[in-house]
Amino acid sequence: MTYILGVLGHPLDHSLSVPMHMSAIFTLGIDYVYMSFDVLPENLSHAVSEFKKQGIKGFNVTIPYKETIIPYLDELDEHAKRIGAVNTVNNEEDRLKGYNTDGRGYLRSLIEQTGFSPVNKHVLMIGAGGAARAIAFSLLESGVKRLTLINRTIQRAQRLADHLGLYFPEAILETLSMDHINAIPHEGIHLIVNTTPAGMKHIKQTNIDGLVNFLLTDRSLSKDTIISDIVYNPMETPLLREAKNAGFKTHDGIGMLVYQGAESFKIWTGIYPPVDIMRQSVIRALLQGH
Repeated sequence: MTYILGVLGHPLDHSLSVPMHMSAIFTLGIDYVYMSFDVLPENLSHAVSEFKKQGIKGFNVTIPYKETIIPYLDELDEHAKRIGAVNTVNNEEDRLKGYNTDGRGYLRSLIEQTGFSPVNKHVLMIGAGGAARAIAFSLLESGVKRLTLINRTIQRAQRLADHLGLYFPEAILETLSMDHINAIPHEGIHLIVNTTPAGMKHIKQTNIDGLVNFLLTDRSLSKDTIISDIVYNPMETPLLREAKNAGFKTHDGIGMLVYQGAESFKIWTGIYPPVDIMRQSVIRALLQGH
């Protein structure tokens, strides 16, 4: 019997999850297949119901469904419940259980690639969606002292800050709209992370020119500040390109993709996959212009 896995989102032109997971499946020689499920928002409920009916073993969840999928699942693990977002679903005896591996995957990649130590640091985060929720939890759990959330919709950023405050009452949590980025006291920022799809290939999104201008013009921002972007396609986003040209340290989204995917793979199969093979397949696909 061949077990079916996949990724659920819309649109999925940017996604490299299929070649990444299939490379692990081929290497391990296990009877699985990983597919792409591009589902329109109005069809989400029906799609999840069909996944369950057809016995699909598991699937990743990406933009824009990491939060909206929750009502259609039977159960959440405690970590995903606290975060309020899901990126991995496993079919456990005909019950769909949601997990979140995003934050742990991000943090592992960040530390591995840059040596960043979260303890007592100040982080500026762009975005307040499902990925932001997971990353914020992991950063705060690891000791980040101050988190400034910037979002186009200030109300959404405030809802996330209020939620985080329930679990991290000692942390300093601030919110700003993207229009007021210049109001931030820039001294002492150790990490800036973009969790939005801005700059992603094949997706038309509001740009983050305000952030780019801030990086290029603000002399009080230390060049030791790490500029991180969870977008992995293209490999070097406009934000990372401008940050690198301005002399900042940068961190791309490939490591997060690989490590969150590896954790998902283990949940579905019980096997921790070969991450080096997965990373190579992602880079190869990007170099081929996927």
